[in-house]
Amino acid sequence: MANLLLVPIAADFGIPVILSATLISAAYCTRWFGGMMFGAIGDRWGRKVSMVTSILLYAVGTFVCALAPAFWVLFAARLFIGLGMAGEYSSSTTYIQETWPKQYRNKAVAFVVAGFSFGGAVTAQVYKLVEYLVQGTALEPHAWRIFFAIGILPVILALWMRRSISEADDYVSMRAAQEEIAKKDPNYKAPVDMLTVLYRKSPRRAIINLVCTLVSIVMLISVFLGQSSLNGWVIGFFWVFVFATIISFTVQFMKRRWPLGMAIIFLVLCCNLIGGPMQALWSTYLTTDLKVDTGMMANLTSVFWIGQVIGCIVVGFLGDRWGSRKSALVGLTCSIVVFAPVFIVNHDRMAQGGVWMLIFIVFLLLYELFIATNAVMPKYLGYYFPTSDRNAGVGFMLNVGSLGGAVAPVLVLALEASVFQPMGLGLGWTIFTIVTLFTVIVVISLAVNLPARVLSWTRPEEVREQDWADHDITNVAEEVKAQAARAAAENA
Repeated sequence: MANLLLVPIAADFGIPVILSATLISAAYCTRWFGGMMFGAIGDRWGRKVSMVTSILLYAVGTFVCALAPAFWVLFAARLFIGLGMAGEYSSSTTYIQETWPKQYRNKAVAFVVAGFSFGGAVTAQVYKLVEYLVQGTALEPHAWRIFFAIGILPVILALWMRRSISEADDYVSMRAAQEEIAKKDPNYKAPVDMLTVLYRKSPRRAIINLVCTLVSIVMLISVFLGQSSLNGWVIGFFWVFVFATIISFTVQFMKRRWPLGMAIIFLVLCCNLIGGPMQALWSTYLTTDLKVDTGMMANLTSVFWIGQVIGCIVVGFLGDRWGSRKSALVGLTCSIVVFAPVFIVNHDRMAQGGVWMLIFIVFLLLYELFIATNAVMPKYLGYYFPTSDRNAGVGFMLNVGSLGGAVAPVLVLALEASVFQPMGLGLGWTIFTIVTLFTVIVVISLAVNLPARVLSWTRPEEVREQDWADHDITNVAEEVKAQAARAAAENA
C-alpha cells in the first residue's frame, strides 16, 4: 500500500520523496523482530493467539497512519505495521500448514499467499478509484489518508473471521503428546519458545540480547532514514552489527542445528533480492522509464499481482504433486526464460500499443506466474523445524530474509546510477540483471537442497529424515518423543 502513496505523502508534509520512501523501509526495520516475537507467541500460546494479536497490531498501525499529524508519527506507525505484518504472515502460513490434510498443504499455503497478491491487485484499483473521486475537491491533498482508512476495513474483517477458528491440528497434537509424556515423567520439560531462550533463560544473556535487539532496530532506522548523510563505513558497521545479532540469535535458538538456520537465512535473503526490486520499483519503472499515466500504472500493477495470484494457485497443485522444493525449482527456472522480453518493450514500443503492449502484458503475466512459485517457501522451510519451534523459526527466518527486500531497491538504484546509466541502460535492465543473478543463485540452492546439504556437511548427526524429504513425513507424537529423549540424554 505505502509504495503507491509516496508522492502525495511527500507533498502533504512538504518533504522530499526520497524521505517519504523510507516509509517502505520502516516496516523492514521491525519485521525481523516481529516474526520472532509473534512466532514465539504462536509456539507458546497457539497459532490462533499469534494471528489475532498480530493483525490487531497491524490494524492499530494502519489507523494511526490515516490520522498521522506529522511524518515522524507516520514513520512510527509503519514500524508497528512491520511487527504486525511479520506476525500475521508467518503465523497464518504456519496455521494453514498445520491444519490442512498433509496431501493438500502446498495448496493451502499457496492459496493464502495468493490472497496477499490478490490484495495487491485490488489495492492498485482502489487507489485509482480514490484518486478519481477526490480529484479537484478539497479532499485531494488527503487522498492518501482516505486510502489508509479504507485499508482498515479488510483488516477488521480478517480479525473478525479469525476469532472463531479452532487451534491448528498439529499444535494441538503436540501439546497432547507433551502432556502425556509429562504424566509419565515428572522431570520432563517441554521445549521453550524463542523469546524465553533469548530474553529469560539467564539474566546476563537477557540483558545482552535486549540491548542488541534495541541497538539493531535503531541502527536499521538510522540506515534507512539517514542513508544519504551517513558515512559508508558507518553504514557498513551498522549492517555488520545487525547481522551479527541475527547470527547470535540463530545460534542460541537452533543450538547445534544453527548451520541449517544460516543456510535458510541466505536462501530467503536471495529470494527477497529476487522479488524486492520488482515490488519496490515496478511503479517507478512504469512512470519514469515507460512514462505511463496513473491509470495505466494502476492497471499494469494489477496485471503484476494477478500474475502472482495465478502462479500461487498453479504452484499449490504442483507442490502437492512434486513437493515444495521441486515445484519452486521448476518455476524459478522458467521465470529466467520469460523475464527479458518484459524489458525489451521500452517507452517507444509501449507508445505504439498493439502487439508490443500484448507482448509486454503476456510476458509480465508469465514471469509473475513463474516467480510466484516462491509462495510455497513457508511450507518448504516450515518442516526444517519441529512443531514446537516452527512458528518462531519460520517467522524469524522469513522476516530476517525480508531485509533483502529492503536492501534491493537501494542496491538497484545505486547500480543503475554507477554502472548501467553510463552504459546507456536504464532502470529496467538494472532490475533484470539483479533479479536474474539472484534467481540463478536460488535455483542452484534449491537444486542441492542447500539447508539440508550445509547441515549434513557441518553437523551430520543433527540431520533428520524430514530435512531431505520433499513431502511432510513428520508424525507429531513421535517428534515430541524424540525431542524428549534427546533432552533427557543431554541432561544425563
